Amino acid sequence: MGDRATLEGDAVPAPELALQMHQASIPSFSFFLMLALATAIATFGLIANSAPSIIGAMIIAPLMSPIISFSYGLVSLEKGLISRSIVTVIAGVILVVVLAYLITLLVGMRITGSEILNRTSPTLIDLGVAMAAGGAAAFANARRSIISSIAGVAIAVALVPPLAVCGIGLALGRKATAAAGLSLSKFGLFSGGIDIAAGAFLLFSTNLIGIVAVAILVFISQHYGEWKKAIVALVAFIGLSALLIQPLNLALHNLYVKNRVIRIIAKLSITRPDIITGRAKVESINVTRHDGLLHVHFEGFVPKDDFGDNPDSPKYKKRADLFREYLSEDIGEPVVLEVNLIPVEMFHFRSQPPELQPPEKQKDNKK
Repeated sequence: MGDRATLEGDAVPAPELALQMHQASIPSFSFFLMLALATAIATFGLIANSAPSIIGAMIIAPLMSPIISFSYGLVSLEKGLISRSIVTVIAGVILVVVLAYLITLLVGMRITGSEILNRTSPTLIDLGVAMAAGGAAAFANARRSIISSIAGVAIAVALVPPLAVCGIGLALGRKATAAAGLSLSKFGLFSGGIDIAAGAFLLFSTNLIGIVAVAILVFISQHYGEWKKAIVALVAFIGLSALLIQPLNLALHNLYVKNRVIRIIAKLSITRPDIITGRAKVESINVTRHDGLLHVHFEGFVPKDDFGDNPDSPKYKKRADLFREYLSEDIGEPVVLEVNLIPVEMFHFRSQPPELQPPEKQKDNKK
């Protein structure tokens, strides 16, 4: 009973929370300045493939505030708050995309690193993160003691980085190139920068819808607003979340296949060295779906002496066929397998203190 009273006493009163939400929805100069700075940091970080820079941009980006105020407006059915929040979010989205586009043109780099590519194929996991973040953000705004947790929520769900990737993708266009000379088609990005922008915007949309849907539920459960006022908006955003399930589930399946490929390679390198040599090193694995078929591309390094004879020998084609059959049986659907193996000279050296060497070696060293 005492814990409940403490929890209720910690709650922000409805009039005070409404005032906070109104302030958060205002498209002020400080909002756009901080958002522009966050965009610059995120864009430079994405181009440089720097995760710390991207995290820093997520912390200072204020885009979460008008999204939460929009959720509160839907619960309280305040048309002024809803419309102002929408204008602020849309203006913020345009600012981030345009600024990232201009920065990318200014820098002139065409390489898309892993930090960019990681934001082009959202899965159901991303929707789950967004929903949890929306609940955390709404609850933190409604409780005095944990309002400081908002920064952590901003790190958990990315809003500015995906939008920055949209601007980067639009700026790169067909000239976008993956690192290490890989073709973007191996990542399912057949139209280059346009597909990068589309995938990143899908991630932002996933985050936005997930945040709003759960924030509405949390505000209502904390007795802010009324069910009758919020039911239409709640049903609408739950419906939008349902529409995302199929494409996000497809991306999640591709991630599952990638994990299965890694596990099968590790298993066969021990049980079937005639298919996968234990000394092979996998460099990259990419899973895409094209023309209704699952395509698996992987590249790796193999000691040159493992090739023995001509790499074009039929036995290597047979190895690929056997591996494809293992994979198809494991995941339960046909697979198109493409393998790039790079033969390399491998050398191994070991250095250790003299006292750790065998006794006979120590005698030889003394001589």
